[in-house]
Amino acid sequence: MLEMEDILKRLKLVLEAIKIKYVIVGGIAVIHYGFARTTRDIDIIIEDNPSKFSQLISLLNAYNFDVLEEQFFMGYKEKTHVSIFDKKTPMWVDLKVAQKKMELDVLNNAIKKKIFNDELYIAPLEYVLIGKLVFMGDINDESDSDLLSFGDVKDFLTLYYANKEKIDMKLLTKKALEIRIESRMKRLLSLKF
Repeated sequence: MLEMEDILKRLKLVLEAIKIKYVIVGGIAVIHYGFARTTRDIDIIIEDNPSKFSQLISLLNAYNFDVLEEQFFMGYKEKTHVSIFDKKTPMWVDLKVAQKKMELDVLNNAIKKKIFNDELYIAPLEYVLIGKLVFMGDINDESDSDLLSFGDVKDFLTLYYANKEKIDMKLLTKKALEIRIESRMKRLLSLKF
C-alpha cells in the first residue's frame, strides 16, 4: 500500500502543478468504497486539454514515471488508455483522456475524498458501479455460477451490498438506463450472492 500511496502522491503533484482535472476510477475506487482487494495499477481519467499534454508528459517523466510521448499521443488519437510505468515499483498507471460522454460525466462529477492520507478526486460510488457494469461486457450468455467468477461482477456486487444504504438508486438507475445496461444491473442484483 505504501507504493500505491507514493504513486498517487506523485500523480497528484503532477496533475495539480499543471492544473488539469482528473478522477481516479477502477481498482483504487473499488478499494476506497470498501472492497479490500489487490490491484497493480491506478486507473485515472484526465480532462481533454492538449495544450497541457507536453507539460504533463515532461512532469510525469520528472516524477519517476516512464511515459513515451509517441505512445501517449497514439492512445489519445485512438481514444484508449495509455499505460505509464512507475520507475520505482512494478506498478503502472492506466491514464485515459476523457473524450467519451461517460468519461466526461465521471470527470465532471468527481468528488474529493481522503485516500491513503491524501485528498484526491475520485469517482462517486454510483459511477464506480456503472463503470463495473460497462466493463464486464455482455453477460447474457453466461450462467449465474460463471458470472460470480468475473472480477467486475464481484466488484459490483460487493460494493453494492456493502454500500446499499448510501447508494443513490435514482442516479444509478438513471445512468444504467442512459447507457442501456439496466437489464445487466437487474440480472446481477437478482443473483444469490
